[in-house]
Amino acid sequence: MTELACGVLGPVFLRVAQRTVELSGKQSALLAVLVLDANATVSRDRLVAALWDSPPTSAVSNLQTYVARLRKALPAGIRILTKGTGYLLEADAGLVDLLVFERETRLARSAAAEGAPEAAAGHYERALALWRGQPAEGVRLPAGVLARLDELEERRTRTRLDHAETKLGLGHAQDVMNDLRRLLAEHPLQERAWYLLMLALARTGQRDMALDVFRQARDVLVGELGVEPGKDLQQLQARVLGGDLPSGAPPGPRDGGVCQLPPDAADFVGRADELAAALETLRPARPQAGPESPVPVCVISGQGGAGKTTLAVHAAHHLRRDFRDGQLYVNLHGAGQSPVTPETALGRFLRALGVDSAAIPASLEERAEMYRGKLADRRFLVVLDDAADEGQLRPLLPGTPGCAVLVTSRRRLTGLPAARRIELPLMPPGEARELLRSVIGAERAAEAAGDTDRLVQLCGGLPLAVRIAGAKLAARPHWNVDQLVARLRDTRDRLRHLSHGSQAVRATLAVGYQGLTLPAQRLFRLLGLLEAPDFAAWTAAALLDAPPAEAEDLVEELVDVRLLDVAGRDRSGQTRFRFHDLTRAYARECAEAAETEAERTAAVRRAVSGWLALTRQAHIKLCGGDYQLPRGGDLLWSPGPQVTDGHVLPDPLAWIEAERAALVAAVRQSATLAACWELAAAAMHPLETRGLYDEWHAMHETALASTRATGDVRGQAVALYGLARLHFARNELARCEQVIEESLALFDRAADPYGHALAQVTLAELHRLRGRAADALACYEQAGDGLARAGDRFTEITRVRGIGRLHFSQGRYDLATRHIRRAIRLADRTGDVRSREFTRIVLGEIELERGDLAAAEDCFSRARACLDELGFPIGIAYAVLGLGMVRLAQHDLADAERRLRHALEIYHGVQDRVSQARVLFTWADLRRRQGRSGEAIATLTEVIAIAGDIPAPRRQGLALRALGDLHHELGDLPQAADAWRRALTVLGAASPEAAELTTKLELHGRP
Repeated sequence: MTELACGVLGPVFLRVAQRTVELSGKQSALLAVLVLDANATVSRDRLVAALWDSPPTSAVSNLQTYVARLRKALPAGIRILTKGTGYLLEADAGLVDLLVFERETRLARSAAAEGAPEAAAGHYERALALWRGQPAEGVRLPAGVLARLDELEERRTRTRLDHAETKLGLGHAQDVMNDLRRLLAEHPLQERAWYLLMLALARTGQRDMALDVFRQARDVLVGELGVEPGKDLQQLQARVLGGDLPSGAPPGPRDGGVCQLPPDAADFVGRADELAAALETLRPARPQAGPESPVPVCVISGQGGAGKTTLAVHAAHHLRRDFRDGQLYVNLHGAGQSPVTPETALGRFLRALGVDSAAIPASLEERAEMYRGKLADRRFLVVLDDAADEGQLRPLLPGTPGCAVLVTSRRRLTGLPAARRIELPLMPPGEARELLRSVIGAERAAEAAGDTDRLVQLCGGLPLAVRIAGAKLAARPHWNVDQLVARLRDTRDRLRHLSHGSQAVRATLAVGYQGLTLPAQRLFRLLGLLEAPDFAAWTAAALLDAPPAEAEDLVEELVDVRLLDVAGRDRSGQTRFRFHDLTRAYARECAEAAETEAERTAAVRRAVSGWLALTRQAHIKLCGGDYQLPRGGDLLWSPGPQVTDGHVLPDPLAWIEAERAALVAAVRQSATLAACWELAAAAMHPLETRGLYDEWHAMHETALASTRATGDVRGQAVALYGLARLHFARNELARCEQVIEESLALFDRAADPYGHALAQVTLAELHRLRGRAADALACYEQAGDGLARAGDRFTEITRVRGIGRLHFSQGRYDLATRHIRRAIRLADRTGDVRSREFTRIVLGEIELERGDLAAAEDCFSRARACLDELGFPIGIAYAVLGLGMVRLAQHDLADAERRLRHALEIYHGVQDRVSQARVLFTWADLRRRQGRSGEAIATLTEVIAIAGDIPAPRRQGLALRALGDLHHELGDLPQAADAWRRALTVLGAASPEAAELTTKLELHGRP
């Protein structure tokens, strides 16, 4: 035999040229793990877990060093190969004791099967001679590897028994007795060893001693396990007493009729569709499936606590009559750190099918062959609960279609061919309430229906949580349901209350968490710190301060084990992810236990910095780079082009809409940082463009409260400016004036001339809308210097356009056109599409007023096309209104009505009452032209009321003038004169319409 160069069947050793290599503890552990899986790849993560209980940050680098050193020490015929992110020890079979042991036991069993017991005995002796003690003796290894060593020890025991049985068959009864006694001293519960010792004694004529061995065996089994000896031992006792000794090994128990299923849930509730799908998939077809048919496989997947096992067991009990030969069940513990190996699972199944432990082959391939042979041409249902992956499952699949397989897993297991996959979602509220009623009783649930609904909501539709909450209430009949509801309201303490007896939501979540790689565990913890309801994968990169591609892989790892859900794909093309509420609570617990406060704060600040950087990118893409966003601090993390180019820059408005809830949460979570008001300010124009007023309001109110609490004067001024712009957009003009005046004062206190200029422009817009032309022009002019010094051409566009509108309202069309065209040129140079096209619409209004319908239509059409592409609803409605007015002037009443209706729908959607009044004003003219004067009067009356509420006096005055004209057409002169008089009062004697109104009143006797 070739001299061994490496061994693990005792203390680990390595020899080169008959010289023993000195190995450190870490090197011995590394060699042991690689040898135990010789000629197979061992993952880097598994090796790290084998070498360190708490891996240092340099674990991977250290592992690479240990591997490099070990490679240099290896003899010829053994080498370590790098395979992906793992390593493979490739060795000649004759150089490693474990490989020689496996070869010799395989040869021994083959010889025994071929009727060559002497050859078999020789192979067994050579196999057992390799053992020098406990496997990997003296090496410190983790629990996952220790389980592998225990299995190896079991194989040694089985080989010792096979050897003893072979020698007994050769007539060497006397030789095996001492070996069997030593084995029983180590393994006193091994019934086969008692049987063989008893048989050896009887065959050598020691009948009394054989019967005494039976008594010893019975004492041990009853004392240790509380069970009587098995029927084989009992039958051997009877035969020894009768003098009729068997000639061979003990017969195995009869197989068939096996049922390993756990008990069915007596209170199973709901899941009707999923149950029907599973039964339809697994129930044998009629007529019976032919030999060419595949084995039916059904995979139930879902998050921990969703009720996968409950559903699978319930379905399996439904199917017992269809699979009369038996139902096999094994919990594969796939979500945990130490999944059951296929070899172990097959060993359990084979023993359940009547195969004696001694007859179970060692190798996975041989076990799978024997297992499939036992199931062939029979009807068995195999339930594989909590599977880790397809590799764990494939050896456990039967080979004939008379059988069927039901799998549960947190993973989707898409690699199983032809499998029916059933996604088990969270329980619908109705089913969750029914489950709770079944546990606490219908009467108790009915007495507190509202609290019951709230309790189910707090459990988040997770069946395990509902069942635990119900069990807790059932155990406390003196509690009202609202007492448990009150305890669960605190998200930070919710998991503590969702435990009862041996059941706990936290424990179920912990299983999945502990099965993650270390980097994925850290990401899970840090994600739990965020308050955003959903998020994109770049957020993970920010939290970890890692490259986006690396972070995305870790996110997918969390998704695979259902610790993170896919919320869908947003309009910007990002996949969005979210936590279940209870999972988020557990992740936060883990973060608070494993991360320091400084680490937690830094991670959140990086994420907020990411949102701030991306929001600035969206703003610049939308408004151009000349709007000087207020800044208060430095970014801690900036997204690279992989994020911005792929999602933000192509469609900034789609991105802002997708992230709006996350942005609100980010502002709230950064309340003590300058990033709080910076983020609110950066988001303002994108939110305004998209009409997202609620988010705009929430972010700026949070920013204002934060800056007031910290005494940040400039931050307060910026937050108030944003709120004033919001009030202006919502036509809350009185509130806008109050807030913008406060903002102006604070910008002055902060010595911020640029901020003061911004506020002046808003105040000018407010004065213009209220018909205070002189005040508006003064504010516009005062803002010019501050904007110029700051280089803010974006707001300069608004200022110049506003001055042009003032001239337009005063009838100075040439001057108005000159300012409007200048504003368009400025917008072109800055790349601000939104402002350019919005300004072009104003130019269209001027052309329409001049009577150049073709020029007006060109302006409105070009603006409509650009704003459609941009996705700016308010601007689109403004352009559509302009086109409706052109059609009205062209007497195309049907098309005018269609366009006006469209504009009105958009303005209703964004709750823009000023713009609604503008559309309704034109709508009244349309109804007048259609001869529907009553509707026209009603519409103008509505416009007058809206304009009075805002207030927008010029719009109100023009509507009153139009109402007077309509009454005059209808011959109602008193009503006409009254409306004209009110119009003159509202518009004022200095307005362009004053002379015309005065003339009308004089002509009709009502000056």
